[in-house]
Amino acid sequence: MNLIGLNASFQVVKTLTCINIQWNRKYYEPGEYALQMRACDWDTGIAYVYTPDRPETGMVEKVETEHTVKGDLVNVSGFFLEGMLNWKVTYPKHSSAGNLSAACKALVGALLTDTGVTVPTAADVGAAAMFESEGEFLGDATYAALKAQELGQKIRYDYDSGLLLYSIWQGADRSQSQGVNPYAVFSQDFGTVDSMTLTRDTSAYRNYAIVLYDGGSFDIDLRTGGGPKRILYVDTGMTIEDGQTQADFLAAVTSEARKQLAEYPSVLNIDADVMQNNILYGIDYDLGDKCDVRDDRLQLAFETRIIEVREVWKNNTHGITLQFGDKIPTAYQRGRA
Repeated sequence: MNLIGLNASFQVVKTLTCINIQWNRKYYEPGEYALQMRACDWDTGIAYVYTPDRPETGMVEKVETEHTVKGDLVNVSGFFLEGMLNWKVTYPKHSSAGNLSAACKALVGALLTDTGVTVPTAADVGAAAMFESEGEFLGDATYAALKAQELGQKIRYDYDSGLLLYSIWQGADRSQSQGVNPYAVFSQDFGTVDSMTLTRDTSAYRNYAIVLYDGGSFDIDLRTGGGPKRILYVDTGMTIEDGQTQADFLAAVTSEARKQLAEYPSVLNIDADVMQNNILYGIDYDLGDKCDVRDDRLQLAFETRIIEVREVWKNNTHGITLQFGDKIPTAYQRGRA
């Protein structure tokens, strides 16, 4: 992997020679990277790590030095440029009911003016949705809203123009149920996976909400085909604002309640070490793509998106691990239920 160190003005400082590279791309949250190199190969003027081999650019946010029997080393890490989104908060309050990608682009364009990030004119993707946010980190708010429509967002450094470009995108559908793109199947029987860990977790799952607001209440039922209610009590404390119609107010309350319900999902997570012989990364599949994943031992099959790609270069080897489905919640998050 070819890595180039850039200074704060995005000018080339030097090509980097690394002992260990970890490059973790993510679809529904900012990705991050970590590098290890000899101290003599680092330059303190480097502020960004760019590669023509991947669409991400890393921000130098943490630098650690260590002295070992093998010599002086430097460990460098940080978020990719999407981490800039969480430098800002959604204030003043944002409220919209139109196309979601248009709303996110407008927010980014308004709030990231001092970062150099620009929002090029592009066709809106996705659908209309109620989007309300106040006081949240911008990245957290937009990632969560976009995830509901299986959309991702990115900030790309264009090396030729020197611009930081924000965009909203969706990975390709490579499942066998469609006929537009070549399909990608991950399973041991297909010879595309070396090992696989499948996690299904319903310990925090909620499918029904009792929603309260100033002046009334209603229920939201997300069950399909019946079954027991797993209830979440949502006291929004929301009050109708001056000039707001009753319909818009109830839509905002519903949006807030659904946002809170989304924090209690039924989790399906698949972690797979991928073999690079029958199917090739960046050609046959990529981050965000919807693919078929099969656990042949349990005879389970899923259509699900690649939400994370973890790459490691070390000792002249390159390993790829994919994560599909939902991020596994931490113990603290599970305990909230």
